[in-house]
Amino acid sequence: MKKNKTTAGHVTRRPGVRAGKARKLWVTLILALLAAPAAAFTPPDPALLASAYQGGETFKYAISWLGIPAGELDMSIEKSPDQPGRFLLRVTAKTTGVLDAVYPVEDRYLIVVEGERRLPLRCFQDQQERGRLNKRLTIYDQQHHLVTFMKNDNPPEVSLVDGPVHNEFSAFFYMRSLRFAVDEAPVVVPTFADKKRHEVEVFLDNRETIPSLMGEKATLHVRPHLTFKGYYEKVGDPQVWLTDDQYRIPLLIKAKIIIGALTGRLVEYHGPMGSFKEAPPPPQPQSQALPPGTSITTPDVTITIRDNKQPPP
Repeated sequence: MKKNKTTAGHVTRRPGVRAGKARKLWVTLILALLAAPAAAFTPPDPALLASAYQGGETFKYAISWLGIPAGELDMSIEKSPDQPGRFLLRVTAKTTGVLDAVYPVEDRYLIVVEGERRLPLRCFQDQQERGRLNKRLTIYDQQHHLVTFMKNDNPPEVSLVDGPVHNEFSAFFYMRSLRFAVDEAPVVVPTFADKKRHEVEVFLDNRETIPSLMGEKATLHVRPHLTFKGYYEKVGDPQVWLTDDQYRIPLLIKAKIIIGALTGRLVEYHGPMGSFKEAPPPPQPQSQALPPGTSITTPDVTITIRDNKQPPP
């Protein structure tokens, strides 16, 4: 297989993977992580629902792509200060590392949800890329089953759906309030994607104990079986590891995409379970710089060190 080549300060790609696709790749990274379930609508467990939406809860994830640091994902749940029964879901996703050098992106989302099933009413998005700002607004009329999408000053697009719907972000949070059991029917959460309502089954694959910033934790390894394309080119189903307790903290998220795979690892948490922050790595002894011409190879990327005085190839 022909490999991508990255040099210090310069990136070359195999044919078909252009710089202009970096934006699409970043959207892929984030939404592949959060593409939670979209038959019926599985009701929440009341105790889990109360725990998952207490407010004042924040999550920070380190995102890696092909094992390389690629971004950060910050999420929070707040109680609406002026509307009892409503909650504000905030999500910020930004590039880091090599991807940020190629195509810096920072997306901010605010999702307003309410009701027993925490359905979205509004989703505001500020999308910044290379200094440009795009504003998007999605309005969910759950009573009349209408979804209206607007971008900047463009005419609105209206979709008629056949029932209540979540979006990717509200579905991800709502999934924490559901009860999973082995050998029982999968849970379902209707999700709006590709301009229509989809019903995606979510399976409990296993119960596993994994390491985390909270120590060794028993988890529920769940897998939503996606039947739609959505905002990205998926390959297989995403996987989420939730703590197997009343808090249902998403500790780890994995997904395969059209180019490689990505991982979202929880590195900081504040909420009803306590406060946790991953300790910084110990300082490493300084080493001499690698000489020009040295290559570092991963399964999909080759990084070649060159003299910064040389012009990019």
